[in-house]
Amino acid sequence: MRNILLATAVLLFCHSVFAIETAPTPVTANVAQKNAMLAAMREYFHEEKTAAKLAIFGSAIAGGAGIYLTTQSDLGKGAGYSLLGVAAIGVVVGGGVYFRTNSQLRRLEDQLATAPLDYKREEGERMARVNAQFRILKIAEYSILGLGVATTVTGAVKQADLTTGVGIGLIIDAGLLLLFDHFAETRAHVYAQRITEFGAAARTVDVIQGLSFDYHF
Repeated sequence: MRNILLATAVLLFCHSVFAIETAPTPVTANVAQKNAMLAAMREYFHEEKTAAKLAIFGSAIAGGAGIYLTTQSDLGKGAGYSLLGVAAIGVVVGGGVYFRTNSQLRRLEDQLATAPLDYKREEGERMARVNAQFRILKIAEYSILGLGVATTVTGAVKQADLTTGVGIGLIIDAGLLLLFDHFAETRAHVYAQRITEFGAAARTVDVIQGLSFDYHF
């Protein structure tokens, strides 16, 4: 009997030492992390809105220059037609970004405050698509640049001023688009990286707290 009681006591002691405690509540982003992410989000969308305003302003200048050039020589007309094209693109894209930014930012602020994990997943996926689109845009813009160079050379060889002007205009268009999208892509990558890092410290704590032994008798 004494041996049975001793064995029972040993078993109870081992169970108390190795049995897993109640799992801790998963750690999500703390207040400091949320505030840092909120600041990064607001900075990104503020810069996007500023860039949109610059795009609209630049499009107005390009459009005005294009209209003026179309009243000049054939060379000017060709360049003017191309500038009108990039001006239209700038107005549409810049206007779209400018007018949707405020509502988009408010929605994301609410989501970050109430469902940070959903924000991280959904906004991370959206920014991954945005960055993928930049790669496609680069291909298109370099294609426009190549077409502009080819058109300019063809026009110069054939002494066709209108064709040469169109080619020069396409080169200018491609240069402006590449410059604008370079800064937009840089902003997007920085913001996407901040989203990736958001909550990383909390996940590390989760892993550490989750290391335990579970023995059942």
